[in-house]
Amino acid sequence: MKLYSNEENKRLISLLTAKGREPHSVIITGERGSGRRTLAKYLAASLMCESHSGKPCGVCKSCRMLEDGNHPDFITAKANENGNYKLDDIRALVTDSVIKPNEGELKVYLIPDFDRSVNTAAAVQNVLLKFIEEPPPHCVVILTAVTKEIFLPTVISRCIFLGTERCTKQQAEQWLTEKGTFGQDDIIRAVSCCGGNFGRCLEFLEGGELPAAFECAKAVCAGMLRRDEYQILKALFMCDGKKAQLRQALVFLSEILRGACLISLGTVPEDCCFESGASQLSSMLGSERSEELYRLVTEYIGRLDSNCNQALTVNSLTGEIFVRL
Repeated sequence: MKLYSNEENKRLISLLTAKGREPHSVIITGERGSGRRTLAKYLAASLMCESHSGKPCGVCKSCRMLEDGNHPDFITAKANENGNYKLDDIRALVTDSVIKPNEGELKVYLIPDFDRSVNTAAAVQNVLLKFIEEPPPHCVVILTAVTKEIFLPTVISRCIFLGTERCTKQQAEQWLTEKGTFGQDDIIRAVSCCGGNFGRCLEFLEGGELPAAFECAKAVCAGMLRRDEYQILKALFMCDGKKAQLRQALVFLSEILRGACLISLGTVPEDCCFESGASQLSSMLGSERSEELYRLVTEYIGRLDSNCNQALTVNSLTGEIFVRL
């Protein structure tokens, strides 16, 4: 099983499993698309591998079933269409945990994207608490989320934390090339936008709102470089009536401005979004104005999340960007 980067996580997992100190409650954090599920699957494979070497051998029956997605003892909880977990489903999972494994020595339960379960997070954790405190000896529970803020202190204190480690653009290009599905020009464009975030690169290549949002952010950059207020406004109105797309465009713009700020300070971030645009903005704005604009754009992302009128938000943001150029 191939896991890019994450060398420290691999070392820790190997150390724990090889010494017979297998963790039974684990929380994996990292940004969307950074490989939380992949790391969870690697951890499960390490724990369930018949070689007991501290890492997946990739050839035993357990490893092959996990790789093929049909291991009966690797159980993934399902959320509803809004990302919320139902209490009855989690209670059923806890009840199932007393049943011995079908194949090996362990059963692993994965509860992914827990931060999306906003409406039921606290109640679900209360149901899980006893399971996390004193899990059956044959059980492991893995939860994933963007950050640990969603979890209750009582849950946090009883779990081991792993954070996904950032991959390089070169690793993302290699992974996408190995899939054999996409052209090289498309891969380079996706990596230019999403850096070493494998999930976002794949989402970009599969279409949807990411490519259009990226083009919008690039057009805003072009308007900023020309100090052209109308061009900035026109670029933002590319997302007219598409709130999710506009939000993602502003996220890309904030990442470009973050890159511009870091470049001004003498550091080119490995995951820099639209590096050529960030470099030009860096030369034009310097670190202080880049940071000011970064904070401005993130503030307006918050306004969109608060359901402010989209047209008014775009007009206001355009004016505030222009006066800072």
